[in-house]
Amino acid sequence: MGSNSDMSFHVLIVGGGLAGLSLAHGLRKHNISFTIVERETAPRDRNWGVTLSWGHAQLERLLPPDLYANLQACQPDSSLDVKTSKKQCALIRDGATGAVLKAAPYPGVRRLQIQKTKKIWAKGLDIKYGKKLVDIEVLDPAINSGQRVLAKFEDGTTESASVIIGADGGTSNVRRWLLGEELAAQEVLPYSFMNFPFTLPAEKALWLDNEMNPNVDVAPHPKSMYMGIFLLDKPDIDRPETWMFYILTTWPIKTKEDQDNTENRLERLRSHMDGWADPYRSVVEWLPDDVIIRKDQLRIWHPIPWDNHNGRVTLAGDAAHSMTFHRGQGGNLAIQDADEFVKTMLAVRGGTKSLEEGVREYDKSVLERGEEVATSKAQTIAFHDYENFLNSPVVRMGIKPLAT
Repeated sequence: MGSNSDMSFHVLIVGGGLAGLSLAHGLRKHNISFTIVERETAPRDRNWGVTLSWGHAQLERLLPPDLYANLQACQPDSSLDVKTSKKQCALIRDGATGAVLKAAPYPGVRRLQIQKTKKIWAKGLDIKYGKKLVDIEVLDPAINSGQRVLAKFEDGTTESASVIIGADGGTSNVRRWLLGEELAAQEVLPYSFMNFPFTLPAEKALWLDNEMNPNVDVAPHPKSMYMGIFLLDKPDIDRPETWMFYILTTWPIKTKEDQDNTENRLERLRSHMDGWADPYRSVVEWLPDDVIIRKDQLRIWHPIPWDNHNGRVTLAGDAAHSMTFHRGQGGNLAIQDADEFVKTMLAVRGGTKSLEEGVREYDKSVLERGEEVATSKAQTIAFHDYENFLNSPVVRMGIKPLAT
């Protein structure tokens, strides 16, 4: 709960990811009462990174100064000082030759490792875990003037609030409640998608760490294929064999094996690697034969207007606009949603806007930001259209937002 003891105005945050945690800290910073709930009971065994670029200013407004000053601890490589790094860019290579196609500069760009970030940002917050949302009830304002909505959870508990904000990810249950299963369902894109971590022997790990860009190192290939190699963690800086990397790769579904997402994933990946340049070719060759590559799908959700029930229920982050990773915008947009929502709650608490008016304006801004879903989808398509790649959004715009 927030530090404000006045419960007459209270926010319920559903979801303890990047959007939910930054929301909680922003509300707490301004003494706005809140509760944050999370459906997970333990950290997921999935881990990944997000690119923090233009979202720095918004994040600084949300986080307490000590957490913002400690962002380096959230990085895959906590020893990397991004302020002095000579690689402050997103690197795009030609997958066939290894030549640089685009080095999109962005001062201060950094990767945030999601598990580290969630653990560090959760400190000081009273997060209620194991709370899977199953229903929301809109309360009668004549009887419940302050607490306007009631969230119901699978474990039988409830939480009341003035407003609920769903920051519960791409498969958001809050979004399902707002729009119904059909309209809330994500679109599955027609690409094979592999996303998996791996380690390497010490000398190979050192070579890769020196060869790759520490932020973003990706490539399109003439075979209509995309691949990115990223650092995930350096748990022991002096033992390269412990360093974790991960691969993101996509290609159009053309075979029944791809369509059925069959079990022989490493074999399928290696069958696509002829004609690739280093570092991608060698890394896939070096992967241990027992590497685990789980089934996965590339999914998006382009926002459509929802009924916020007079300002009582809204969305943020991936719940509001699920997008592909091919332009690196999702994390920054989640943070901007959080920043805009906190500003809205300040205006509501201060009496300059009603809850209905404030959330209506917030929702409008979320829908506008959600246009990035289409742009990122266009970038996904472009990564698989080698001949026209230089006309793609990431080449023309870099990793800047659609609108500043």
